[in-house]
Amino acid sequence: MSEKIPRGWIKTKVGSVLGIRNGYAFKSKDFKSTGIPLIKQTNLVENSVSLKNCQYLDSSFLVKKSNFTIEKGDILIAMSGSLGKVSVYNYDFPALQNQRTGKLNFYSKYLLRNLFFYYFTYIAYIIEKSGKGCGIQNISAGEIEELSFLLPPLNEQKRIVAKLDAIIPRIDSVKERLEKIPAILKRFRQSVLSAAVTGKLTEKWREEHPEVESAETLIKKVFSQRVNDCLSTTQREKVKEIFDEVETENSEQLPTSWRFVFLKKICESFQYGTSKKSHKEGKIPVLRMGNLKDGKIDWSDLAYTSNESEIKKYLLKKYTVLFNRTNSPELVGKTSIYTGERRAIFAGYLIRINNYDVVNAYYLNYTLNSGYAKDYCYRKKSDGVSQSNINAQKLAHFELPLPPLEEQKEIVRQVDKLFALADKVETNYRQAKERVDKLSQSVMAKAFRGELVPQNPTDEPAEKLLERILEEKTKMEATLKKAKKSSTTKKTKKKGKQ
Repeated sequence: MSEKIPRGWIKTKVGSVLGIRNGYAFKSKDFKSTGIPLIKQTNLVENSVSLKNCQYLDSSFLVKKSNFTIEKGDILIAMSGSLGKVSVYNYDFPALQNQRTGKLNFYSKYLLRNLFFYYFTYIAYIIEKSGKGCGIQNISAGEIEELSFLLPPLNEQKRIVAKLDAIIPRIDSVKERLEKIPAILKRFRQSVLSAAVTGKLTEKWREEHPEVESAETLIKKVFSQRVNDCLSTTQREKVKEIFDEVETENSEQLPTSWRFVFLKKICESFQYGTSKKSHKEGKIPVLRMGNLKDGKIDWSDLAYTSNESEIKKYLLKKYTVLFNRTNSPELVGKTSIYTGERRAIFAGYLIRINNYDVVNAYYLNYTLNSGYAKDYCYRKKSDGVSQSNINAQKLAHFELPLPPLEEQKEIVRQVDKLFALADKVETNYRQAKERVDKLSQSVMAKAFRGELVPQNPTDEPAEKLLERILEEKTKMEATLKKAKKSSTTKKTKKKGKQ
């Protein structure tokens, strides 16, 4: 089916109305800490150019490489990496254009720059799909210039731009407000966990339930249990040694029925996972550090094993807490609870915490995901080249704020309730974001199909406009060719004299 062209419009190519100028490959040895900004693809952010992490060149390059100067109002497009990203240079001082950063050169004054900013924003997905190359994708200036373009009459260009100028900023404003929601929800969840592990969340509950078994009693019970389970004097001495060690945190900061306690006192072991190689297929999943997400197990991107001895040794029991001992500095120590959704074992970068029943596994999971635990992990981690580590011994010395068991269950109930509310808000946010993200494209699609503003039969047809543009383009090319020939002649004469 043939493409429907709006009345007064004409189908042409991008290269008929403007050119894409590629930048220059400036050498790293010329980079300075101050001077003339060098604009790379990485400086092209949402709508406008950012000078954050920018590199600079000596001002002499404005003369040496004047053909690659960028001025205020120039529209730039990424031709490598983040293909199709469009930004406007909005600074009052000039800059220089790096290789693979394209600049839109307009052949005529009878074109509105803002129209083409919107157009290239609209076709960014087409440019992205057109990229070639292994690894980093690239597109040439010529390939962009070959893209089809429906040229509207000049007066209609003005009406389209005015309409888009009124609509798009409002959509962007909604996007900006929506983008704040994930950070707000993150702070909300952390504030809930902070209230949970300090006793503030259950203040009212404690008033209504004064006769509960205290944390001190729970610790004495688990001590007795562990001593009774010992099979030798050496084992009993080891348990007594663990319980003789005194915590450093001040339990007086906690509610009177709570107490700080080393995790090693209320857990029987901290076991590392399998070091055997996992596979794309197998009998059961091997949970890895990427499967620990937001306190829960993420069952996507799984690895598997069929090794029966490994399955027997590392098979997870329901309500087991898994601790990520090795990861990037900001992610080391993330924790999730395995609730038995399906049979699984765990990999070597994780620690299985086998706790006694004086601590609720869900409460333990929430506490280890709190800011209090994150601060502990940050202080105790050992840093490598790109990863940090918290070993089992350091984890064992984490001081858990231990409430009475019944209060632990109440804390879990209240946290679950508040997190469910946050999850609902997050779902609504994602749905709203998806709709808003599509809205800009929908509006611009209408604009470039000729459906956003009414056509005016008195407008000069775009066919006449294109004729004038091509005339100006021919004159411009002739002038550039003449200037280039003159420059070459001068160089030849100069060389001859030498």
